[in-house]
Amino acid sequence: MDSPTPAELKARFPGFAAVADPMVQTALDEAALQVGGDWASEADLRLGRLLLAAHVLTLDGQGSGAEAAAAAAGGFRRMRSGALELERAAEAGPGVLDSTGYGRRFIELMRRNVPAVTVV
Repeated sequence: MDSPTPAELKARFPGFAAVADPMVQTALDEAALQVGGDWASEADLRLGRLLLAAHVLTLDGQGSGAEAAAAAAGGFRRMRSGALELERAAEAGPGVLDSTGYGRRFIELMRRNVPAVTVV
């Protein structure tokens, strides 16, 4: 399988269009280390790598989304903007998959593709 490219990530997630290609490629390379060829389908493998790379970029404060802006500002516990108020129940550590929308989507995709292991 050919790995996803920075152009493909930017087309799928336009919020990263202004991020430099080398930075996007670094996130894609990191994702490739964690999302291997044992996934059920090539389409899920490709999407998994894109989602995980987008998650990494967001945690690094890259992109134009609110989550990236919050990460760039050092995160938040509670934030208010006009009528919108957001509060996180607990501080998420760096790299925690459920700390971004991309990571949460990746978790769901991973559950479909990576079997649970039981040690006896």
